Amino acid sequence: MNLRAIFALLLVPMFCGACASTPPSVRIERMYEELRKDVGERKLGASSDIDWRERQAKRVARVHDMIDKGELSTGADFFHASVILVETDNEPDLLAALGTALHATELQEDRGFRVAAEATDKVRVKRGVPQKYGTQYMYEPVLKAWRLYPVDPATSDVERKAFGVEPLAELKAKEAVLNKITGGKPN
Repeated sequence: MNLRAIFALLLVPMFCGACASTPPSVRIERMYEELRKDVGERKLGASSDIDWRERQAKRVARVHDMIDKGELSTGADFFHASVILVETDNEPDLLAALGTALHATELQEDRGFRVAAEATDKVRVKRGVPQKYGTQYMYEPVLKAWRLYPVDPATSDVERKAFGVEPLAELKAKEAVLNKITGGKPN
């Protein structure tokens, strides 16, 4: 065995030990940044849906593990976790996203309100009832266009604003922008 191989073998345990000792706040923030990068690449078509789903499932599992172990402590930690969890179609994960987002707001991380709104809307859409805030759009194949998923008329623009969501009129106007960007085609 040459000197380089011996040196490499000595570095591996040190490197792995450094990974294990990385603080949870750093690990969750890295996962959050990986997700943001993945979302951008997915929108550009640089990543397949299968690859995306596999990477996202791993992130979600790691977030649940961190939550179960009590490793999250700051508002930013809970916000990052909620963003990762809300990027799923799985209702239990969406409900966990809602809980972690609201916990982030309790820890003075106001960005959690918007994630809580999105999680709430995604759960309601999955259940086939009007969304509360207006964060979700759906593709209408007959119209060949994106439309705002029906919104509960009892939710006011004041309530939307409290959760970081635009007024209903602006949300409806976004349909045209979304259709222009996508060419009226599904993702």
